[in-house]
Amino acid sequence: MRNCIYKQLFITIAIAALQNFTSLHAQSKFGIYTGAGKVSLHKFPYSPEDFDRYTGTTSFWAGITSDIPVSKNGIHFFGNAAFTRKGFKYALVNETGGIGSLKDSAYTQKLNYTDVSLQIAKKFVFGSGENEGFRNSFFVATGPAISLFVSGTENMETDYFGNTGGASVTSKRNLAVGNGAGTYKRMYASWTFAAGFEFNKLKVWASAGIPLNYYYQDAKKSIQHKLKTLGINAGYTLFTNVKKEKSVKQVPYVPAAADSVKDSDGDGILDVNDKCPGHAGTEKYHGCPIPDSDGDGINDDSDKCPQETGIAANNGCPPVLDTIKASTADTTRFIIYFEPAKSILRSEGYATLSEVVKLMKENPKLVVLFKGHTDYAGTQEANFKRSLERVNVCASYIESFYIEKKRIFAASYGNTQPIADLNDPLVQWKNRRVEVLVYEKK
Repeated sequence: MRNCIYKQLFITIAIAALQNFTSLHAQSKFGIYTGAGKVSLHKFPYSPEDFDRYTGTTSFWAGITSDIPVSKNGIHFFGNAAFTRKGFKYALVNETGGIGSLKDSAYTQKLNYTDVSLQIAKKFVFGSGENEGFRNSFFVATGPAISLFVSGTENMETDYFGNTGGASVTSKRNLAVGNGAGTYKRMYASWTFAAGFEFNKLKVWASAGIPLNYYYQDAKKSIQHKLKTLGINAGYTLFTNVKKEKSVKQVPYVPAAADSVKDSDGDGILDVNDKCPGHAGTEKYHGCPIPDSDGDGINDDSDKCPQETGIAANNGCPPVLDTIKASTADTTRFIIYFEPAKSILRSEGYATLSEVVKLMKENPKLVVLFKGHTDYAGTQEANFKRSLERVNVCASYIESFYIEKKRIFAASYGNTQPIADLNDPLVQWKNRRVEVLVYEKK
């Protein structure tokens, strides 16, 4: 009955840890470990004099270890499996006795086990390592362990008073396995404890194991023997595994069927063909007002320098024409307009960004810069937030076509760089924009 309870507890902890692991975006670590310590008999109903004749043995173990996060507050799952040497030695020495009576007797068990432990640990971080997955910490852990019998030997040495031929030695290798007297159980359970430190990929800890049931039943006295363990361990992480979140692609906007018969701004161009359905425009600019790309108050049709701020007296060009200017031959500029207080791309915006994607795929040296702007409405903080949302929408769409992030840049200006008078509500559509610059990065 008790063995069933131990097995159920062991399995329950393992399943809970694995379920948490599959739902957590975190770094799991796997490596090797080794240790040494002392294995001795736990308390059993012998007389103190008889009990003192039993001594523990030095034990060594080595195996594999895992460290899997199960929550974001420092709770981890430790799983260990190792090959372990266990046993004890019983020695009886009689100082006096008659001829032929027992003088010395020594009985030694050398047993080999495979130990599997499942522990829940709490880590207390006190430093940082190579990256977020390797932080220096102190940890404590506890959980059940199962020891599986592999093989072993029993050695018996006896000597008698008056014997001149030396002690006789017998060795037994094929040990009986079962639940009866003089047999070894195939499996026994322990409850383990651990505490130690983790430094980057190295882990050092002390461990203890308290038996929950017996492993061997004495054939002579029918006493059930139990083993306890105390040791020092060292482990090293060999590799890690990171679960990555899946990326979500943005679905392009598809105009509703009702848009095909609407002309919201009354400019004679239906919304389905109008790139600026909220503002009256011209057919030349697909329903948008004549743009003023450089924001100098002179529309592009009348501006001989539409990419440079100029004056009306010089047809939109700067007053001094012989000034040395930075070359923009490798710069392609687009403008995407937005509805008031919105950061949603419409069909014309998707078309513009698709052209940008095409250019960047044709030339891997190109990068794109999104500059977000707003109109006069709202606080300065709200406008900066709104312009940031608009450039992020554009950048996310570009990235969804597998354009590397290092080729995408964004800047948020709020309403600090208007291209139309902020005091004129009729031209605020010019300010609700994202400027798109595509160029080769020098």
